[in-house]
Amino acid sequence: MLERSLLLGVDAGSAKAAAVLADLTGGEPQVIGVGVAQGGGVRRGLVVDLAATREAVQQAVNKAREMADQPDVVRAVISISGPHIQSLVGTAELPVSRPSAGVSSEDIRRVLEQAAAVELPVGREVVHVVPRAFRLDGAEGILDPLGLSGRELEAEAHLITAERLPLQNHFRAAEQAGLEIVDYQLAIRAAGAAVLTPEEREVGVLLLDIGAETTGVAVYDSGYLWYVSVLPVGGAHITSDIASLLRTPVGMAERLKLERGWASPDLCPDTHFEVPTPSGLNTREVADKQLAAIIQSRVEEILQLAAQQVKRSGYPGLFPAGVVITGGGARLQGLLEAAADSLSLPARLGVPADPLVAEPELATAAGLVQFGARLVADEAAVAEAREQSDTWHRLRSWFQRLFG
Repeated sequence: MLERSLLLGVDAGSAKAAAVLADLTGGEPQVIGVGVAQGGGVRRGLVVDLAATREAVQQAVNKAREMADQPDVVRAVISISGPHIQSLVGTAELPVSRPSAGVSSEDIRRVLEQAAAVELPVGREVVHVVPRAFRLDGAEGILDPLGLSGRELEAEAHLITAERLPLQNHFRAAEQAGLEIVDYQLAIRAAGAAVLTPEEREVGVLLLDIGAETTGVAVYDSGYLWYVSVLPVGGAHITSDIASLLRTPVGMAERLKLERGWASPDLCPDTHFEVPTPSGLNTREVADKQLAAIIQSRVEEILQLAAQQVKRSGYPGLFPAGVVITGGGARLQGLLEAAADSLSLPARLGVPADPLVAEPELATAAGLVQFGARLVADEAAVAEAREQSDTWHRLRSWFQRLFG
């Protein structure tokens, strides 16, 4: 009987920490446990309180373990995020080692490694290298050059960079929570793995991951992550606006947003509700359209900032697959209609396919275990190749001894 391969995906955000426990034994991750805990310690994607972040992660992980009845799982893929995440492009050209035999995986690895060898400011490093396109002997439009015959291989790669110290704080919080970190992924990249279809990634799609204090912006094209950015604004800013302009406590403002909030006054009903006056002694009437107008201002800001990032990236496409919106902020009523109108794109809600994690706020954690499944598969392939190599060496030694 195969030993079960279990892995956690852990996403520590500003509002909450989420953990997804998956069984990878069959190759495809099967979710068997989910845990969510209120956050406290992460601000705008950065760990600012180590103890609070560790506590939230521990609570979420323990809930996922308890649901799956697997108390000993510690291996985890964690998320990283924050406005310090940046995109840039790297290029390289190298000779193919054996032109007639075709481009090997080692050739591809070397040219991508060379493309990633860019000069960065002190304290910044490349965290992900995503191929955009290849050229072989000048021929363009090659998505996968493996096995093709040619002499000169060129690569254009999307390099995702981050500041080293904020990353270390994420790692430290996860390790103090008792986790063994086997990999890490940019939060919106993980979310994309969970909510986008292969067809969307191929033809061109814009992904927005609206969290509490950040919004991830990602462009996918030709199957690859083409560009990424993290905006320092999210759903918590909408709550803050409501609290400030309606002069209500933050807790009440959050409830109003979730229960009565709309992304546009044109979409909400012509109704009213009552809120306490600042003294708490009386109440006053507020129109739902007034609440929606407050929300609309911040929603429009988020959408336009995302559009500016896409323009700044130089992306030449038209997003045939439209925009997909995920994250906890995606629950706002009328947001899809507002996004479609503001961005002039068809819009849909992004949720993971597995029914246990079919919530937009669980997209990142669900995507993390998908990346983990690929890592486990790669490790198994390497182990198998090493075992076959060892077997061949043993046979060759036996033949050499036999025939001397």
